[in-house]
Amino acid sequence: MNALLLLGCPEVPSQTPMAIYAISQLSDMGYEVTVSSNPAAAKLLKVSDPKNCYPHKNVNIDRFLEDAGEKDFDLVLGFVHKDSAATYFITYCSVMNYKKAIALVFQRDASLVEDYTQMVSENTDAEVVSCIAYHNPNPIKVNLNKALKNLKQDN
Repeated sequence: MNALLLLGCPEVPSQTPMAIYAISQLSDMGYEVTVSSNPAAAKLLKVSDPKNCYPHKNVNIDRFLEDAGEKDFDLVLGFVHKDSAATYFITYCSVMNYKKAIALVFQRDASLVEDYTQMVSENTDAEVVSCIAYHNPNPIKVNLNKALKNLKQDN
């Protein structure tokens, strides 16, 4: 099985540790993980995992999008914390072949969480899990765990 982890701009402090956590959880579920991100997010992941304990393939978010229609993934998991991340997630979902998509929507502003949730829900068939979070990764972790538990039950 293969999973695509879609990361937005790494300005939110909780994104990098949650990305490593997601890679770990997905790997434990038997997925080979590809991370699609901008160069800054890719570098943060590399620095955070110097011994490659959480193996994954890294691809550039823009270049990979050009060929995304030719790829098949069992799961697309997107981190959505700003409007550009929502747009990337929606775009990826519209051009890719995938079995399941999950959007992790998080932001410190409740109205933005609502806006991004609505934006993704109206434009994709993805399961959307959302929470108010920025520095603290625990609300995101709780929601990711629930979504992954549901995914295990569906398989």
